[in-house]
This record gives sequence, structure tokens and C-alpha cells, in this order.
Amino acid sequence: MAKQTLPDIYSFTDYKKYLRKWIESHPMKGRGQLSALAKVMNCQTSYLSKVVSGDLNLSVEQALDACSFLSLNESEADYFLNLVSLERAGTVALRQRLKKQVTQMQGEGKRAWAKSDVDQILSSEDQQTYYSSWHYAVVHIAATISQYTTPEKISQAVNLPEDVVAKTLQFLLEKDLVRRLADGSLTFGKRRLHLDSNSLMQTRHHINFRMLSIQNLEKGMKDNNLHYSSVASVAKADVDVIREQISQMIRATREKIRDSEPADELVGLVVDFFKIAK
Repeated sequence: MAKQTLPDIYSFTDYKKYLRKWIESHPMKGRGQLSALAKVMNCQTSYLSKVVSGDLNLSVEQALDACSFLSLNESEADYFLNLVSLERAGTVALRQRLKKQVTQMQGEGKRAWAKSDVDQILSSEDQQTYYSSWHYAVVHIAATISQYTTPEKISQAVNLPEDVVAKTLQFLLEKDLVRRLADGSLTFGKRRLHLDSNSLMQTRHHINFRMLSIQNLEKGMKDNNLHYSSVASVAKADVDVIREQISQMIRATREKIRDSEPADELVGLVVDFFKIAK
């Protein structure tokens, strides 16, 4: 399988989840890949199966043997080895040190990956258009769902004027954010969206979807939707604890979304946790 079809290791902080996704990315859900990888690492397939399922851990030596089979470059291999070492860490102090290294390597890896594929990133001008309103992202995702293949169907589904949907879809097609296949269905294109963490468009993006959430609320509360709002007083020491708990929930939710098949429902996810008092 081509390299670009394999999962990006920097999207993972758990090497076992990465291995599962790597195996599943191959034809026939990765049939035969587990035994081939076990052979490279000179271990039993049953042992490796227990590693991938979460019961056991690789040794660092086994992880190093696996790197070439996984088609990891030098930096990716170092990151993979650190993930294995993090999982094996026996003390809190070591775990904290390795977790800090993993976070730093992950950030560096993502930045390097973005720069190496700069031709496939949407231009700054086009990203300003994309993030000018929530309907670009909504139509972008809706267009790849099998039952929403025309402007008329998307318009009815997301309550936008058909001409707005048609114009938005034309933009997405022209910029290769979506592609129309021979059977008339739509799929994701080759162009990517990439915003630096300090980009002003990040703020615009968050505002867009909070406006969409407000519009949803104005239609009335629905049993199958979830909205929660609160003001609370907490200990200063617990602020970071709560933020991390919410972050873990977001990471788990994103992993579920990424693996969810068939994708036949369009949903929004908006999460806020912030200090009110100066």
C-alpha cells in the first residue's frame, strides 16, 4: 500500500492504537500483517496480538526492529520508540519526562510534515474564504456523505439556500477539497487545511461553530442533541486537572469519529472551558 495511505504516526500518542490503525489500513483489514510484523520482530504472532490488544508491551528492541517494516523515517522512528518507552515507564518521574519529550516531538513532527507537503495546503487567501463562514466546513463534510451528493440534498439537510450550497460546493471542487467520482459521489480531495495555532482564522473558526450551535439552540432543545452550560467555582489547582479531563474526552471522541463507519450522520462538536474572572 502507498505510503500516503498509511496513518500519520504524529496523530497518535498511544503506539498500540497506531499499530492497530496501521494494520487496518491495509487491504482486507490488514490480514497477514500481524504475522508479518511478528516475524520481523522475531516473536510469536499470539504475543504481538496481546500487545496490540493492550495486555502486553513491546520491548524497545522489538520496537526498533518494527520501524523499517512500518516504513517510518528517522524522526518517526524516534517518536515511535519514545511512545513505547512512555508506555513501559515504571516511575512517575520517568513517565513525566518521556511525556514531555513525546509532546515536543509530536509538535515538531506535525510542523515538518506540513512543510514537506506545502503544495497540497490550501492557500492563505482560499483559507480565509473557507473560514469566513461555518457553511464551508459543513458543506465540505456533508458532501462526502453518500445521501448528500447534490446541492439540493445538502440544502435540505443543513437548511441553507440551494444557491449558497451550490456556490460553496463549486469552491470546494475547484480547490480540490472534494472530488467527484465517476459514479457521481463525492470524496475528499488532495488539498488540506492547515492553520498555525496562533492564526487569527483559528478564532474565526471557533466563532463560526459557536454561531452554528446558537442557531441550533434557537430551533428548540431536542432530545437527541446535547447542550450543557454552567458557571462554577473551583480550586485553582483543579483548573488544569479539569482541562486535561476534557482534553482526554476530546481526544477519545476524535478517535471514535475517525474510525466511525459508515459515516452517514452529520454532527457538530463544540467544547469550551475558560476562566471568566481576570
